[in-house]
Parts: sequence; structure tokens; C-alpha cells
Amino acid sequence: MPWPGQPTLAVISALLACGLASGLPGSGCSPSNGTTSAPTAPQQVTAARSQSPALAGDAGAVPVSPPPATASWTTFRGSPGRTGHAVVAGPRRADLAWVFRTEGRIYADACLAPDGTIYVASLDGRLYAVGPDGRERWSYDTGGKIWTSPAVAKDGTVYVGSDNDRLVALWPDGRERWIFPTAPPPPAKGPRPEAGRYDVDTSPLVLPDGTVVFGCHNFLYALHPAGGLRWAFEAGLERAKIFSSPAMGPDGTIYFGTQGSFFFALNQSAAVLWSAETGGDNDGAPAVGDDGTVYFGSDDGKLRAMAPGGAPRWVADLGAPIRAPLAIAADGTILVPTYGARPFLAALEPREGRELWRFHTEPGEGDFHGIQSGPLVDAEGYVYFGGRDHFVYCLSPRGELVWRHRTGDQVDSGPVLGPDGMLYVGSDDRRLYAFRR
Repeated sequence: MPWPGQPTLAVISALLACGLASGLPGSGCSPSNGTTSAPTAPQQVTAARSQSPALAGDAGAVPVSPPPATASWTTFRGSPGRTGHAVVAGPRRADLAWVFRTEGRIYADACLAPDGTIYVASLDGRLYAVGPDGRERWSYDTGGKIWTSPAVAKDGTVYVGSDNDRLVALWPDGRERWIFPTAPPPPAKGPRPEAGRYDVDTSPLVLPDGTVVFGCHNFLYALHPAGGLRWAFEAGLERAKIFSSPAMGPDGTIYFGTQGSFFFALNQSAAVLWSAETGGDNDGAPAVGDDGTVYFGSDDGKLRAMAPGGAPRWVADLGAPIRAPLAIAADGTILVPTYGARPFLAALEPREGRELWRFHTEPGEGDFHGIQSGPLVDAEGYVYFGGRDHFVYCLSPRGELVWRHRTGDQVDSGPVLGPDGMLYVGSDDRRLYAFRR
């Protein structure tokens, strides 16, 4: 299948030529407190598309053993595969433990550090560190709205992007480690860069070697742990903006979609292993099963299942746009949120994509009717998600309502589970809710 924007040395040269080499993408980062190492030269991205689909390992992917499942939700959707599957059981009733208030809407999922700290981002531009008791430990002002979830590395470094055109690395105590600006410096003369063009619109993916991968505009960036640019992959020139948070398969393959209707599989050197074209934007994060099957939805209303080498396994037409993250239960069941006048969450079996059940919510207010909250599946198959009808929902493994809790506004944030079974979910009412097990 065709794919746009084949990355070449010209891509890196263009980045450098537009001013990105002076402390911006292309040569490193802006250090803070003298904690970052010297800038690292970017790897040249020159790989061409594979001639034919093959297993990712055969096409240059780095063989990687997927991290074992843990109770710590340190990254978006709980794992590099973005499965939304927890290894503990969640609350069976809406027993509210505490509420933490921010100064802006909470759109992104929270993430949890192994020490129990809850990191929650807000559209007020701040990343908050909250203790298990619901008390604030510290906050950091990024200078721009935060739409995506932070991630915590093995050494405790916290990564978060914002509309201030930068990815920030913080020490666990909230001090800046380094800042990676994604926008070129303004020109001395002529028009300034387009507003919003360089926002960080995906959650970071931390690879096993510490490399940080994230999307900005039509580029997928990979940074060294010290903040220097490793590579930059251009996904296309027109309508190729990346809102799809990258996922990693068991063999190390990196998957993401674009608004230009393309879906990519890259190895960890940014070589294209395969690509696929859909009939609409691909905004939601893909999810990767234990067998390497990658699932992704599109605005064309179809959920696609692809083998690790790029061969289609099946396509399920749900008849409604799919823009939110997916979830994969322990038995392989795929949970799919949809948009539309009657939004619903569907459960599909993994072998052929046959629908098992669907649960409808009210559309809520606003121009975009649908479920944006990525579902979470607990260790016993219970499903948690939020709706734009203001409710947090808990469903049984068969799709039956167990409980729901009304918040003060739309719930676009996906729930996360702590190791003690505490459920955390944000709302557009500016609050983070904690439900005890």
C-alpha cells in the first residue's frame, strides 16, 4: 500500500535548516539545572518501505521482551501495548474515597508511579503530583494546555507534553530535568509559525532502552533519555497530523496512525516495516495483543486487526467513528468506544471480530457526541470508562451495568487502577475522582 512522506536525509536537513539545531529538535534539548548531558546528534532517517510485508523481526525491528504485567500504571493505557488491561480488580460499587480539584478540565488519563504518586495533567497547563491520600505533593506549570497523559520511566523521570510546543522531563520531586522544544525559533522577519502546529498531542512511549517516542504535528520523534534527538520520522505533508499515541508490540515494533488516513509500523530505527490506508482519520491509540496482533480504529467506523507483519486478519464495521483508545481484556476481548448520535461501547471477540455486546450511553452536550474515554478492563473482566453524559461507568464482563457515578461534566479521561484497586478518573469538571475497592 502507498505511504506518504518517505523520510530521508532531507527531512533532518530541513529540520536543521529551519533553526531546530540551536537547542531545539535536531541537536538536543534545553538543559535545566545542569542535569542533561551534551546534545546528541540525530540519527539520519533514511529507511525505505519494506518491499513486502514480513514479520517485524525480519524487517529490522529490535527483538524485545515485553515488560511483564505489573500493578503500576506508569504509562498511557497501562502498558507499551496500550491495552488498558489491569492485573488487579477494581471497585464493584461507587464508593468515593476523595476528590482532587485542579484549575482546568482533566482530559488526559492519569498515570501512577511505583511509590504511589498519582500524576494528573490538566488543561490549566499544570502537571500535578498527588499522594494516595488525595493531597497535592507538587505541581509544575508547562505553560500550555495538557491534553495527553504523562509517562514515568524506570528511573522515576516523568515525561509530559503540552500545547506550549515542548516535551518536558521532570525529576520525581518536580524539578526540571530537561526541556525539548518542538517548534523552531520565530524568524527575525516574516510570519511566525502557525499557532498549534507544534503542540505535543500524544502521550509519550518509553522504550525498554529509555528512548522516549511521541508525536508532534506530522512528525514522530524519538529522544535519548538525556533529551537529545535520536530520530524524527515524517508521516506525510498534508493531513498527516499525529494524535494517535504510539504503541509498542512484543517484538519492539512501533505503531501509530495519522489524520491522513495512514497507519504505520516502524522499527526502532524509524524504518517503515509496513503501512496501511484506511477510509478516515486514525486518531485513537492502537492496542497490541499478546500474540502481536495490532488493533486500530478509524473515522470510517471500522476496527482493523493486523498481523505483526502487516497482513490483514479481519475488519469489523461498527458503523460509527472510532476515535478513542481501545482496550484488550485478558481473554482477548477488544473493547471499542464509538462516536455518533447514540454512542456505544462494543465488545468484540478476537478471532474474527464478531460483536459480543454493546452498551449505549447518552450523547452528552457539545458538537462531538461520543465516548472519548479509553476503557479499562480489570483482572476479572469488569469494564470501566467515562461518558460525555457526565457519568463514570462500571460494566460486568457481559456488558451489564454494575454502577455509575455522575460527575459535574463530561468524562473524557480514561480510568486507571492502582495496585490496591483504587480507581482514578478525571472529569471536565476539573476534578480527579478516586473510588475505593
